[in-house]
Amino acid sequence: MECQGKKIAVINLIGRVSMNVLSENPFLVGKEIIHKIKAEADLIFVDFHAEATAEKIAFAYDVDGEATAVFGTHTHVQTADEQILPKGTGFICDIGMTGPKNSIIGMEIEASLKRFETSLPEKYRMADGKAKLNSVLFCVNNETNKVEKIVRINK
Repeated sequence: MECQGKKIAVINLIGRVSMNVLSENPFLVGKEIIHKIKAEADLIFVDFHAEATAEKIAFAYDVDGEATAVFGTHTHVQTADEQILPKGTGFICDIGMTGPKNSIIGMEIEASLKRFETSLPEKYRMADGKAKLNSVLFCVNNETNKVEKIVRINK
């Protein structure tokens, strides 16, 4: 993708800790992709879809200075740990969710509670009602391509 003369790459990786999926090592795969595209891309954004915050933080430090920003997804709860790492990579453990405000990660409360109380499968159903918006704005220096500021959005 290109925007305002900058070539932008977006990488989506899945973590392995507590995810119950068989996947390749996201650290190795992520770095391999970054090294392949960094000569062509001005900005590299990595969505690290994972449960464990430590796994997300470790990956961000591992690619600090090579990725423009690393942001976590999956838990649906926006974290308050946005930071610019020592080599200029912007980072946040989880950008949060956009969806029904009065819910359990976007799903109807009753169905979610039943799953936890009975340990039996229960079909998740999207909750109704007023929505909330979580997001993050990474302000990037146009000359250095490094993050200068991070703004959490929680509306």
